[in-house]
Amino acid sequence: MKRQLRDTAFLVGTSPDGKCVYSASIDLGDYWDSEHPWDTGAQIVALRLARLQGFLFGGDGQLLQQFESCFNVENGTLVSSWAVHEDGTRTTGPSGI
Repeated sequence: MKRQLRDTAFLVGTSPDGKCVYSASIDLGDYWDSEHPWDTGAQIVALRLARLQGFLFGGDGQLLQQFESCFNVENGTLVSSWAVHEDGTRTTGPSGI
């Protein structure tokens, strides 16, 4: 099976009731260098972004990182996060990604 996603960040954000409020497929270089809606509390509140899931794919289509961040939609703060890296390392905490 051919891997379709290469050098891509695939992102999905949902509200507290599970509705999609953000989705994007971004070139991985742009993902690392860009600002994102979850970078500021005001944008998190405006979107009602409760959960962000991300999948980062490398040049060969390999999964470099999978992560999830949960936010407080009332004040825009990060509540929890985790990330699993290509080598299997898992990080957690408010700043796990």
